[in-house]
Amino acid sequence: MGTAGNKRVRVRVRRDHHSVGEVNREPVGESQLIRVRRRKRKSKKRFVLTGILLFLILASSGSSLAGYLVYNTYTARYHTDLSLAQAGMQHLQKAQGLITIWLHRPFDAQPIRQAKQECASALKAFELLNGDLQSLPGFARQVPVYGARLSAALHVVTLAIALSQAGVAGSEILNTLITRLQNPLTRQGQGITLSDLAIVTQDVKELRSAFLLASHEANQLQPADVRFDPRVSKLVDTLHKDAPVIQGWLDAIEKFLPVAPALFGVGTPANYLIEVLDSSELRPAGGFIGNYGTATFAGGRLTAARITDVDLLDKPFEAVGHIIPYPPGYSWFDLVPSSWSFRDSNLDADFPTAARYGEQTYIKEGGSMPVQGVIAITPALIEHAMAITGPIAVPKYQETVTAQNLVARIHYHQLGGRAAGEGSDLIPSPDGHSSLRKRFTELLAEHFLARVRQLPPADLSKLLQLMANGVRSKAVQLYFNSSVAENALHRLQLDAAIQAPVGDSLFVVDANIAANKANSFITNTLDDQVTIDKEGNVMHRTTMRYAWTNAGRNYGSSLYRDFVHVYVPPGSILLKQDGWQPRGTSNAFNREVWMGFFTLTYRQSRSVTLVWNAPAETSKGQNGWQYQYLIQRQAGASWKLNFQVMLPACAAVTNTWGGMKSTNRQDERLTQTLDEDLNVGIDYACK
Repeated sequence: MGTAGNKRVRVRVRRDHHSVGEVNREPVGESQLIRVRRRKRKSKKRFVLTGILLFLILASSGSSLAGYLVYNTYTARYHTDLSLAQAGMQHLQKAQGLITIWLHRPFDAQPIRQAKQECASALKAFELLNGDLQSLPGFARQVPVYGARLSAALHVVTLAIALSQAGVAGSEILNTLITRLQNPLTRQGQGITLSDLAIVTQDVKELRSAFLLASHEANQLQPADVRFDPRVSKLVDTLHKDAPVIQGWLDAIEKFLPVAPALFGVGTPANYLIEVLDSSELRPAGGFIGNYGTATFAGGRLTAARITDVDLLDKPFEAVGHIIPYPPGYSWFDLVPSSWSFRDSNLDADFPTAARYGEQTYIKEGGSMPVQGVIAITPALIEHAMAITGPIAVPKYQETVTAQNLVARIHYHQLGGRAAGEGSDLIPSPDGHSSLRKRFTELLAEHFLARVRQLPPADLSKLLQLMANGVRSKAVQLYFNSSVAENALHRLQLDAAIQAPVGDSLFVVDANIAANKANSFITNTLDDQVTIDKEGNVMHRTTMRYAWTNAGRNYGSSLYRDFVHVYVPPGSILLKQDGWQPRGTSNAFNREVWMGFFTLTYRQSRSVTLVWNAPAETSKGQNGWQYQYLIQRQAGASWKLNFQVMLPACAAVTNTWGGMKSTNRQDERLTQTLDEDLNVGIDYACK
């Protein structure tokens, strides 16, 4: 190969799958040549084994994925493969950074296109790297210690390839949606087509396949296999933790796509029934339905929307003597005892149930537009949206509405009587869009939507993020007539349903049956003190405090009347109840339900206390005990939550989630505003 002395020896290494690589060796002296000749006299088997070991030695102190791939420093492949590993990691990190940028600019396709390029470059680098590893002799994996490291390296590189492929597919999906939709709240543009959805469907399949492969490879790795780099270790831990949730999302999306055309108006426009809820007159599903309307989507774009007075639907139906009987489960609602109507159709805190009843009453009372589902909106969503849009002027009424005075100005014009001078709720406004009494609200909605359609991309991004968060907080509630789509919402826990969880649970539901707007001025505090005994039985002392101490104009009755439903796990036993008039018990949605009634006037407070037992709601496994607790939030309600768990004296906490904080060894607490359904839990050992 060369001569001794001062000359350099040049070694050429040929690759099957990429360019030829070259390395320079240092000058070789005479004594070194003698040692080389002696080595040649040793058995060929030992020489081969030694070479393999040198070839497979991995640097356990490596600073990146390449730590798995560090070959003997005298091997020509080392530098090339180290470079490939580092380049692949850098491309993935850049892609992650670009996705973060896109999250703040969701209508800007440029970061997504760049992220796709970075993922594609990462994929190329990792595939070259994988080719090098795969080209090693098969028996190399049988070498003690180093064979195991090589196998781990193959799993890590395959995982990186799968994630790169998922990144490419995910970028393709986002690019298609962004390009087609851009501003989905405007009428302009083509929108999504059936061809686009076919492409998205294929990309989702590829994304799902790549994610399954990444999860599989992560499951093949042991903690010791990934200690060489904290980034890889963190990635594998995240995959282990989040894989079931992500898989659930991907499964739901894949099932959702076939019905997407009907839901989003792809090919044929889709209509939705809109319920505008007044949470100051709280009902189980979020508030009294004072106004309603329809929204039309075509190609995923909102092409038309309007609201009108609910009385224009309900009152003519009632005027000719038609009656809709109340379902037996709603006999407690005595506010309007004669006939049920659309405005009072949401008497169930399970939104899918309330939405179905809303559609049924809408159709029975003469609603003529066929709809694909129901969208319910609370004032909280509009108030937060107006913080983005800014004040909305209604020139006809010489009013400027802000997030702070929204509810007050609507109530004034709808309920102010002679002072407001609006007119009858039975007479349509001149344009026929609403009644005279609620004309202000309808015009406000028109001006608000016009402002939304003019928002710059940055503000529009904030608004859509607000709406997405609103689904989880129930400021927006969605129901689809399609069982496939509704099941997808349910699987993602975005259907605003009453859940029947494994473990402990609590859901307090208030219904204002006083025909007033007092809920805006009542402060609600929920204290739940839980004591767990050594057998895992759970004892609750739950106190609901209602304080009508805030001043404000209350239209309607001066007496607040509240009918309360409390949903707890099946088999729970109510031991004591104070502060309300008991109204019986029932079973619904696989939950035990306790009911009660109380009244309240301005400057008065009321505490309702329930002492109850949830037998064996703490589960025991091989690693100890686990207590899980779901506290659900009623749409439109506002609670301050104080939650405390007292563990048995033998307990030592090993893990908590959902925001629980330790005050001592047996005392875990949580204090916060209950602004969405809350899952909390504690793992503990007990000797």
